[in-house]
Amino acid sequence: MSVKTRLSLIISLLVSVMLVLNVFINEHFIRRELNSQNAMFSETVGRQTSVLVEDFLEGREKEREKAATILRHAIEGAATLVGGAENVASLRKVAKLTGAEKLELLKPVSGGYRVTASSDASRIGQMALKMSDLPAEWAGGPPASGERYLMKDTFSDGDKVPVSWGYYADSEHPYILALTIYSHGYSPDTLIEQVRTYQPEVLEIGIWSMSGQKGVDASALKYGSEQYTSDSRGIELMKLAEAGKAQSEQAVIGGKSVLRSWYPFEEAKNSNYVISVVVDRTQIENLSSMHRRNQIGSSLLILAATLIGTWVIIQLLLRPLKGILHKVNEVAFGRFDRDIEVKRSDEIGELASRINHMSGSLKSYTDKLKAAVNENALMKEELESIFNNTADSIVIIGLDGNLLRVNESFLHTFGYSPADISSLRITDVVHPVEHAYKHPELARMLQGEALPPGEEKWRHKDGDYLTVGVTMSAVRNSQGEVWSLVAVARDVTSRAKMEELLRQSEKLTTVGQLAAGVAHEIRNPLTTLRGFLQLQQQSGRLNLQHNDIMLAELDRINLIVSEFLILAKPQAAKFEIKDVRYTLGDVISLLDSEGHLKNAVFHTRFTTDSCLISCEENQLKQVFINVIKNAIEAMPQGGNVYFDIQREEPHSVLVRITDEGIGIPEDIIPKIGNPFFTGKETGTGLGIMVSQRIIQSHKGRMEIQSKLGQGTSILITLPMSPDRRSGGDGAAS
Repeated sequence: MSVKTRLSLIISLLVSVMLVLNVFINEHFIRRELNSQNAMFSETVGRQTSVLVEDFLEGREKEREKAATILRHAIEGAATLVGGAENVASLRKVAKLTGAEKLELLKPVSGGYRVTASSDASRIGQMALKMSDLPAEWAGGPPASGERYLMKDTFSDGDKVPVSWGYYADSEHPYILALTIYSHGYSPDTLIEQVRTYQPEVLEIGIWSMSGQKGVDASALKYGSEQYTSDSRGIELMKLAEAGKAQSEQAVIGGKSVLRSWYPFEEAKNSNYVISVVVDRTQIENLSSMHRRNQIGSSLLILAATLIGTWVIIQLLLRPLKGILHKVNEVAFGRFDRDIEVKRSDEIGELASRINHMSGSLKSYTDKLKAAVNENALMKEELESIFNNTADSIVIIGLDGNLLRVNESFLHTFGYSPADISSLRITDVVHPVEHAYKHPELARMLQGEALPPGEEKWRHKDGDYLTVGVTMSAVRNSQGEVWSLVAVARDVTSRAKMEELLRQSEKLTTVGQLAAGVAHEIRNPLTTLRGFLQLQQQSGRLNLQHNDIMLAELDRINLIVSEFLILAKPQAAKFEIKDVRYTLGDVISLLDSEGHLKNAVFHTRFTTDSCLISCEENQLKQVFINVIKNAIEAMPQGGNVYFDIQREEPHSVLVRITDEGIGIPEDIIPKIGNPFFTGKETGTGLGIMVSQRIIQSHKGRMEIQSKLGQGTSILITLPMSPDRRSGGDGAAS
């Protein structure tokens, strides 16, 4: 779809939306205005009806007062007739004198009262009253005293509407004198019919008498009709109107849309009424539909004109863009030489100028990008060459532990094929215990902490383990997030064997140096044994007390020889969980005799918390022997040696061995640990180097602090066993 077609459709769509909104908004406001006018018309009809009803009620009241007066005069005039001559002429005369329409004399018969004389001769002989028409207190006849006449409410009398009908009864005669006065005005029903005649849209008007009672029923309708208002909803709204607030609603009754309204009003004698008005809304619906059709027709014409006009205008506007589009296509295919000819100074001309400038910039950037791509390709080739041809094994490890990629040296060193790598995890390669791929270490690395290089054992495909020096670091993306780990491993099996030989050599040297002290420790118990044996030989008796002392001395000799053999005998490295307090305590017991020979006094200050570490105990003892021997030798005149062990939260144990010797110059401390470097006349320089290597293999570190003339402190920090970092079991003995 072309741009001009798309623009035309978009503009037309916007115009269509606006026109539709216009139709709906106009429809809404017109309907609201028509409904408002309809409601005002209904309210006006209700008010006019209430005025007419009030006038009618006031007129009827006056006529009733007139009827009461006439009745009293008729009673006085007709008194002489009761029991006398009962003829029509006499009653007509009295009626004419009093202004009554009709005057009758009623005589009780079975079931009621019959007309015996009347000013209207046609009425003689007819039943005028039933017993049910009279008050209950008149059921046995007129009262003997008190009120002798009664005014009745309006009721129909043939085709006439009387406003009142009065009775008079004489206690001496069983006759009733009846008087009737007819209304000469229009009744409310007549008025309602006239309103409906002149206002055809008024379907129904009803006048409801509330009689001061809450609630409405069908019997409360006084005038008019209830065809559209007698349903339950209408009764409910009429009750609300009775409370004094007009009610109105639109409804569909009998398929006709109507507006029903209820208006309360109060008559002069505090009689409550509600007027219901029902207005036909058909005309409103017709007017609304006609207006809607007109709006839709005009909107369609406007939309058609908009489509045509928009197409023409866009065609004119987009004509200069063809040259720009051609230039953009040229640039898209990498052809930047030809520029657009700019002939205009408006926005399109400025756009063409900018595209020319952009084309030149793209040409420059493209050239630079090509050069950078070539450089990156060369760099990638060099890195791939280094990755695949280096002698060290390089392993890229995913955060889930899977091996993502390895180099050729790894495959060659550990005997795997490229097909094996996809199913390998780092835990399949490293030693089950001696490795750094544990949760605490990985968590520290993911948080940005660098782990020190260390030695581990990695498994060859044939099952053998090779000793490798490993450096591991995190690989981060451009946002600084760690997405993998890279491990560089170098096979140091040969070097490890050489270092093991050095350790054994240093161990033998240490054993030779300890020989004198051990011999002294053994000679003392032997002297005791010899003395007791000679004593028993001379006495010829066996002394049991002497036997206990001799056995204790033999146990002492056995302990010293066992510790000496552990140091002298080559053993395979096996890491076990040990408490470093007990390991150092055993070494102190072994060297205690040599310390006494050199006037060195040992002081231990161990923590009461457990200090469990994963270690090769024999190697760790060799480190402690080297350090303690150096401390003793640093004090030719004797002195104190302090042994401190404490936990450094949360993951390490600190062993501090402090002497009061001559100290070490600061310029020599950095060189200590180099092969064959020593500050002693008879030293080899291998003791501290071997000790440092042993501590490094335990993932720990050794630090030397010294001041001339004050002494030296050796600080050895070892990681605690991951699953044994809590709890205490008392101080080491």
